[in-house]
Amino acid sequence: MRKELEYRKADRDKIERAKDLIEQIASPGEDEKTVQAALNELGELTGRQHDKTEFAEYWGRTDLDSIAEQAFVQPSFVSDLTREELIEIIERMKKAIVNCDDSEMMHYEEILHKSLPLTDVLGHVDLEKDNAQIADEMLAAAKSGVILL
Repeated sequence: MRKELEYRKADRDKIERAKDLIEQIASPGEDEKTVQAALNELGELTGRQHDKTEFAEYWGRTDLDSIAEQAFVQPSFVSDLTREELIEIIERMKKAIVNCDDSEMMHYEEILHKSLPLTDVLGHVDLEKDNAQIADEMLAAAKSGVILL
């Protein structure tokens, strides 16, 4: 698989700093100036822009470690994703699901969202199905424009 498709975990010190900044951003009583300063620093740290809504009440859907790691995820659009790469991505997504690694799973999910015209990538990923079968179904759905609901 191409290097630009691979998931790379952020440095532990950066993740710890991101956790502190996310706590400030998500804190209900924090003033707007402090929130904006934290968002700016987080953007410099992660290399991408963030919005405070990304972190609003994050505790209702994930934990602080996971959301801090996800802040570093920068998946790419791949216009020429091969069937073999798709099969490898599906394998990695399945492993991430089984290992409860939200950040890695989201990285690959975002690559597929950006690279294939499918609205529900995870709806196609079945732990019981063969990876090649899943890839073929995804490619067929993307080609036909059928949206899996």
